[in-house]
Amino acid sequence: RAATSRSPDPTATQPVAAMAFCNDPTAMHEEGLTSCKLRPTVLFSIADHFTRRQDEQGRVIGTLLGSVTDGVVDIAGCFPVPHSESEQATVDADFNATMYGLHRKVHPKQVVVGWYSTGSELTHNDQFYHQFFEDLAGEGVALVFLLVDMSLTAAGVKTKTFVRNELALGGKHVASAFKDIRLRVAKTDAERIGIDHIVRSSMAGGGGPQNLVPLRAEVDTNHLRMCKLLDAIDKMRAYIEQVEGGKIKANAAIGRTLADALSSLPKPDSAEFNQMLDSNTQDMLMVSYLSKLTSTQLVLSEKLGAMQV
Repeated sequence: RAATSRSPDPTATQPVAAMAFCNDPTAMHEEGLTSCKLRPTVLFSIADHFTRRQDEQGRVIGTLLGSVTDGVVDIAGCFPVPHSESEQATVDADFNATMYGLHRKVHPKQVVVGWYSTGSELTHNDQFYHQFFEDLAGEGVALVFLLVDMSLTAAGVKTKTFVRNELALGGKHVASAFKDIRLRVAKTDAERIGIDHIVRSSMAGGGGPQNLVPLRAEVDTNHLRMCKLLDAIDKMRAYIEQVEGGKIKANAAIGRTLADALSSLPKPDSAEFNQMLDSNTQDMLMVSYLSKLTSTQLVLSEKLGAMQV
């Protein structure tokens, strides 16, 4: 029998309460959660969960963890949750509670902000699972639903986020509707470096750990950036020369962009710039020298300790 009441004991494996399903694109979602920021590591975790699924499983689901600030959900982590859809929608709440408790010991500031599922479109069981995670999160806590399409039929992985709105007529609950909200991938500098490394390895044809492209040293990275900067300057110079020579028509938007870029550059004194560059170079060399000296002392101390034993 379909029921709309909340489950009294969310700590045991059980069917999730059924709800009426509505996917009306004109329905307005409740104010509060306006957009989502998704960390790239979450997508990698979901992809890993999907590739390790059992053969009979059509999709996988899991819990999303993070924080909410001014209506913006920051999805920073996730973990898989066993479920079944063979006869009825069920989920292992004991496993979910155990994993959440372990995660809280490592990241005490992260809370449940939603759940994820793989697939290309919404299904009726999505309402069941959303109700289950809302029961665990507590009364009045709005959660997001992240839908990840792992079919790879197009370039990249398609992702969408939804919030649920309760539709009422005359004070009586009628149905629930999913409404999509804006989603963007936000990455830190460390995550950006890791993603760039993975992209370089895939473009180099790396099929295994033995074919991975090694991470660039800081000097090589700075050299690559300077080469890209010089290439951009050459293109900008060529464009200006073509405009001045009457070969191409001037574009006002490009001109304003170039003017803004040039005006934002600092204009240091030549002597001060050389002094700053020399000082930074000496600092970098000193740090490199001290790190190598410390490494040598550690190796020597380890060998002396082994000889005494």
